[in-house]
Amino acid sequence: MKILILLITLIAALTAKAQNCKELYQQHLKTDMLLSYKEFDQTMGKGFRSMASNLCDKEAADLIEKYIEVNNAKQSSLRWHIAQLRAHTGDYSVAVKWAKTVLQDKEDFSKQALRWNDYVLATIAFLEHDKKSLIAHRNNVAKGKEDHFGNALNLKYLDSLIKYFDKSYKFASNNVGK
Repeated sequence: MKILILLITLIAALTAKAQNCKELYQQHLKTDMLLSYKEFDQTMGKGFRSMASNLCDKEAADLIEKYIEVNNAKQSSLRWHIAQLRAHTGDYSVAVKWAKTVLQDKEDFSKQALRWNDYVLATIAFLEHDKKSLIAHRNNVAKGKEDHFGNALNLKYLDSLIKYFDKSYKFASNNVGK
């Protein structure tokens, strides 16, 4: 009987959360399409980040997609955040599709030492459950650890994906350094 009560309580809480996320999405649609890119994408507590902080990952990704459409936005960080949010919801195939859109045609480490493509490709490898590729791309990021602070940060994240390879992306990305 206790398990049934707990299950009913959990279902009620999840239903309320889903309704809350839908309501938040509708509110943000009315206000966030007018935000600058910096406010919408780069400012904590604003734009999609406000929804993501409320654990409304699906709706946050939907909001970014709408922002791109309405504003004809081209910034790759928007597409990368969609990929991350879709991965958080477990929609790995859609996450991979979005992640592939942020790969750079050509990287010149003498001009920009951030090993972006390896970071993205390692993430894609995790989502496609390809540990060998994940490790290979992680090792390429590690080669640039001293050359760019972003490589060191991304390395911690990729190490978490390896450590929690058999867990969900959401779990692995939320347990960096643990």
